[in-house]
Amino acid sequence: MNSTTRELPEVRFLTSGRVTAAEKEAAERALRSALGHASGTIASVAVTLSVVPGDALPRPALAQAVVELDGRRLRAQAAARDMDEAIALLRDRLAVRASHPRG
Repeated sequence: MNSTTRELPEVRFLTSGRVTAAEKEAAERALRSALGHASGTIASVAVTLSVVPGDALPRPALAQAVVELDGRRLRAQAAARDMDEAIALLRDRLAVRASHPRG
């Protein structure tokens, strides 16, 4: 399978809690993967990565993306036990939304 590298506009990040630079880089790679086959112009990309401290929640890591693709906003989010899992789920959900845009 060929890997597609797509140019994205600057990805704007908002983070909260203990989010590492490596997790931000992983999120950006996940976005490139999810949007690699999307047709159209990507005008903006915003990502929120958040980790709630403590053991109170079963899924304390949240990854969310809002992408403007051909004038439409695509939004996807995922909560998980850790940030790696949340980013992987986000990638999968965003890929589905980008490949099946609603009219």
